[in-house]
Amino acid sequence: MTGLRQIAGVLWPSFLVACAMEMLVFALVDPVRVYCGADALHMSRQGAYTTAFFVFWLMAASSSACTVLLAAPADAERRHASSRPRAP
Repeated sequence: MTGLRQIAGVLWPSFLVACAMEMLVFALVDPVRVYCGADALHMSRQGAYTTAFFVFWLMAASSSACTVLLAAPADAERRHASSRPRAP
């Protein structure tokens, strides 16, 4: 898998997860009524939604990136696989 494909494979699913988390969380929670430090930043409701979305996206992207990193074959395995003769 190429580098650009890996990045797209991490960011696109994590974007969809962030969208779902945003809908789920803010269907149940009003950011203006919950004190979470947004008052100290003088953040509007829309600012809280935007910030939360990017936090959700970052968390989901981190999880996906760890999966890609752990699923990639080790360098030794790649070298060993490339040195094996291919079956006819």
